[in-house]
Amino acid sequence: MKNDFEDKMADIMLGEAVTALLDEDVAISWAALTDRLRSAIEIETDEDRIRAGLRAIEEVRREMHVRNGEKTEGKRVAALTEQKLH
Repeated sequence: MKNDFEDKMADIMLGEAVTALLDEDVAISWAALTDRLRSAIEIETDEDRIRAGLRAIEEVRREMHVRNGEKTEGKRVAALTEQKLH
């Protein structure tokens, strides 16, 4: 039950961060999103929201690593394919 609450709170924090960036007409990026979440938890006083913000930052970092891994793997496959064709 606690994990569901924490997951929902993390999603809410992510949504708030994205909405704030869009309202400010800032380009959405991994860095901008994590910076916005960090700023939010620095001024936050509610412990549940602080934990949710930290969890959201970890989710963003995990997603960054997954996406970067996919790009790296794709480049390796393309390089190998290119080598085999020549």
